[in-house]
Amino acid sequence: MKRIIDRTILVRRVTLGIFSLIALIVVLSSEISPLNPLFSIPFLWLLLTVPFQALVHRQRSLRTLQWVHAGFFAVEVLLIAFLIHRMGGVEWIGVIFYLFTVMYANFFLPKFQGYLVTGIAVGSYVAVALLELFGVIPHVPLFRLQGPPHRSLSYVLATVLVGGIGIYAALAFTVRAFADLFHGKNRELQRERRKLEELSLKLLSAHEEERRRLSRMLHDELGQLLVAARWALRAGKLRETEKLLTQAVEGTRRLARDLRPPLLDELGLKPALEQLFQRFSASTGIRVRCRLPEGRLPVEVETAVYRLVQEALENVRRHAQAREVEVVLERSGRSLKGRIRDDGVGFRPGRVEGLGIPGMREWVNLVGGEFELRSSPGRGTEISFAIPLPR
Repeated sequence: MKRIIDRTILVRRVTLGIFSLIALIVVLSSEISPLNPLFSIPFLWLLLTVPFQALVHRQRSLRTLQWVHAGFFAVEVLLIAFLIHRMGGVEWIGVIFYLFTVMYANFFLPKFQGYLVTGIAVGSYVAVALLELFGVIPHVPLFRLQGPPHRSLSYVLATVLVGGIGIYAALAFTVRAFADLFHGKNRELQRERRKLEELSLKLLSAHEEERRRLSRMLHDELGQLLVAARWALRAGKLRETEKLLTQAVEGTRRLARDLRPPLLDELGLKPALEQLFQRFSASTGIRVRCRLPEGRLPVEVETAVYRLVQEALENVRRHAQAREVEVVLERSGRSLKGRIRDDGVGFRPGRVEGLGIPGMREWVNLVGGEFELRSSPGRGTEISFAIPLPR
């Protein structure tokens, strides 16, 4: 939103700069008094965008940003009202000067704030008209005409330059800027749609790969153990049968833990990861140092983090040749930050595909987080991520 507002500030500066230049030409080439604010008010309006832009960049939430934007629109309306009063009030084309402020307000602000700015614009114009009508404020004519308006060079020149060329050129530039914003958003949506399609294909491939892995485990391990147990039972070898069935039960439990560790659902992320680290160290001899947060997290966050750590440890097992792994998870404000670092051989990330990296990145993306991987040959690998947490 800040980038979009920066773009609108640029549009304002261009249109107000053009209008100020045209107004200066009108003032210098006609009978309009140089003291008339036809030039000074648009120039002041142009200068006002500088502190407004600085104030926009100081905001840290969308709501405050929108109210700052609405406040700027309100100040614009007051400047325009004064400009209309000094340019002949309801006599001339001043009512159209509200057009850009109302367009911007209803394009960028929520409905209530957009209608509020529109109401202020309408109210200010009506106020100028009524206050002049009842003599509360003086009527200041923009032109002092001796004859019909169409015979006055000042009137025709001001109307053509300000009304025809100035306002319509600014309107065309503004609409084109809006169109470019729409086209940019459409391109962004198309890129996101392509990413979702690629993610769907990857998820389908991952599901199929998981099915193949389960099929191999059931056939090659569990199936063979049960066949051997049956033959041992037929041969009357009860001790061997018991041993084979025990191995089959352990294999089934291990498969169930790999699919979904019970501790993750029952006690949360910390106990599930501690169990994972114990099994990993026992099977590989690689030491795991960890610092984990207490308490429960949202289910989807716990699942994503567990799968990410599981995949990272699998990479360490297969490729890293590491002696030690450090896993740090900590709450920071309304986010969960994590770091997984090993002292292995490392690699060049741009030259290596696979290694489960896309899967880890997708798990983080699914919960709205950010993922980063750093590695280099001989210096190990570090994975860091940040996941937003709900209030």
